[in-house]
Amino acid sequence: MNMLKNSRLLLMVVLAQAGIALAADNMPGADDIAAKLAAPPAQTPSSGAQTRSFFNQDSSRGITVTNAKPDEPPAIDLNINFEFNAAKLTQEGSVLVGNLGRALKDSRLAGKRFRIEGHTDGKGSDAYNQALSERRADAVRRELVALHGVDAARIEALGFGKSRLLDALNPEAAANRRVRVINLGGAQ
Repeated sequence: MNMLKNSRLLLMVVLAQAGIALAADNMPGADDIAAKLAAPPAQTPSSGAQTRSFFNQDSSRGITVTNAKPDEPPAIDLNINFEFNAAKLTQEGSVLVGNLGRALKDSRLAGKRFRIEGHTDGKGSDAYNQALSERRADAVRRELVALHGVDAARIEALGFGKSRLLDALNPEAAANRRVRVINLGGAQ
């Protein structure tokens, strides 16, 4: 009986690890993130400036193009997962923050400062979502500094709650729950 229980437990651990590995295949790597944060927004003749956003949609490797203003700095949206109603990163979220940490140490981003913005979906009160987004942005910042050696002076964290929905037509869409990273330029 114990052997059957142990076998089931082992199977559950293996399946959980496989799920994380599959999810990691769809998340942007450090080089992908660094390239997006280093490059100015791409110009297209018909629609003006664009930025690339990273979050799991139907596109390859979680990259989705979103319209941006021509004067916006390079930025990306990352689908960094947290535990439900909390600012604690999931294991998959920690992997993505690790990729972000390696990206921020890339030579193309040397001397640059960044803003980590927390965003929630439209479910819940304004006050609750504001506080949650602030805690989540700060959790990402703390992990970048403590575990990935990013200089704290290069990173600021802000929360926007549900005030800047990426998909305003679908306020509860998963795309709205994101962490946006913005390249603020050189040190001030």
